[in-house]
Amino acid sequence: MIKLFSKSLAMKNINVMITSCGGTVMPGIIQCLKIVKERKIKVIGVDMKKDAVGFYMCDKHYVVPPGNSPDYIDAVLNISKKENVDVILPISQQEFIPLSRHKQLFENIGTIIACSDYESMKTANDKGLFLEFLKQKNLPCADFYLPKTIDEFEEDVYKLGYPEKPVVMKPRISAGNKGFRILREDIDKKSLLLNKTDDAYANLSDITKIFKNGTFPDLVVMEYLPGEEYSVDLLVKNGEPLIIVPKVRVDPLPGLSRVGIVKKNPEIEKLVSDIVKAFDFNYNINIQLKYSENGVPLPYEVNPRIAATIILCAAAGANLVYYGVKLALGEEIPKVDIKNGIKMVRYWKELFIGEDGELFEI
Repeated sequence: MIKLFSKSLAMKNINVMITSCGGTVMPGIIQCLKIVKERKIKVIGVDMKKDAVGFYMCDKHYVVPPGNSPDYIDAVLNISKKENVDVILPISQQEFIPLSRHKQLFENIGTIIACSDYESMKTANDKGLFLEFLKQKNLPCADFYLPKTIDEFEEDVYKLGYPEKPVVMKPRISAGNKGFRILREDIDKKSLLLNKTDDAYANLSDITKIFKNGTFPDLVVMEYLPGEEYSVDLLVKNGEPLIIVPKVRVDPLPGLSRVGIVKKNPEIEKLVSDIVKAFDFNYNINIQLKYSENGVPLPYEVNPRIAATIILCAAAGANLVYYGVKLALGEEIPKVDIKNGIKMVRYWKELFIGEDGELFEI
């Protein structure tokens, strides 16, 4: 539940903390705050690495312990006090879980953590629990299994149609494309070894050989969805979607999206609305879906946080990063007109830092 605070902040300058400033997508996320015209925003970045790229774009920055460290919360709390932080935007799963669990500590000093409640975050963060939740709520989702042993794993893969059909496997808790594999029998191992490829293919026999030794990991085994892939960003208040921006991944490869296009789709928008209502989510939410071989859109993952491609939403007319901050402050969210068809193409760019620690250009 989003609470209203008595702090008078309407259109006054504010201080916003962003976590995980070392991520490759952080320049775009920080830019969403830097382009705001209606007020000045001081951006405070934190990360566990001293060379975090986002540090060079923030007004202040601090190195903090990893999100899973017992010292993490105290470190962020002390920085919040020192910098009079109004809102914290948690970016990585390693940090939004502990931060959501300790929301009250921060509210006691007047700092709002812009994320959903701890229980919702914990369920959403586990890909298996997320799919089970959808199933319990009679919401559509990809067909899946949660094997506990290597024997169950092999059995479940065959249940999903292997080897006639590809099958997806991935860790229940992971970020990006870590551990993601598409199991298929017809892969060219020599090509995978010798050629540059972004594919994440493997065959069942190779995977089972690896899993024969040691503890079997917590995995989701899921049907392969061959159709168009959507990554949908939402701004949500107490389960009600305020803004929905559906985006199609033009390069449907695992991991970081390289090319995306805003593509309105009433069918997709209705489905993601039902999901955020069922979870009673708040703030920035990202839901990923693909169309099945039968032409049905099926959700397979949720990111209960600011998503990597959220700057595309700003380009299309909805600065969801800033609107999430406004929502946390109890301010009115403006009506937006989403520009359909806006395309984002990603590329690498370098920063150059002199011995004095200052940026310079060449």
